[in-house]
Amino acid sequence: MKDDKTIDQSNLTGQETKDVEILRPDLRERFEGLAIQRAKDGADNVFPIRLKMLRKEVNLTQQEMAAIMDVPVRTYSNWEQGRSFPSVERFPHLAAFFDVTVDYLLGVNRDTVNHRVMDQLAILTPEQRKAVELVLVSMKKEAE
Repeated sequence: MKDDKTIDQSNLTGQETKDVEILRPDLRERFEGLAIQRAKDGADNVFPIRLKMLRKEVNLTQQEMAAIMDVPVRTYSNWEQGRSFPSVERFPHLAAFFDVTVDYLLGVNRDTVNHRVMDQLAILTPEQRKAVELVLVSMKKEAE
């Protein structure tokens, strides 16, 4: 480590991860959010679970999804079983097809994201809030 604020994360073990929490008390809320996220998901890798759930929501078979994603059935099946993962280039395609974000596919909890956004909005001045509202309204108009 170079100093108290610089951490080489390339070889962190479980104990070293705990050390990061001690060295960086300024990140306490982020570590708490991570723990909550893991507890809600019940697993570190929720991608296969979410992929299967989304496929079933639109009533498709693995064979159909494999064809849609232009991959062999075995490849798609391995994604749902957590044996392998799509390439980085395919994640946006999956997200677009299911109308979700890549973050959601990878396990981000929408409640956590919304909580952080609300926390950020709460500290804005009234003028800043008005500016954010104007940007959101203009984005909505452009989308229509």
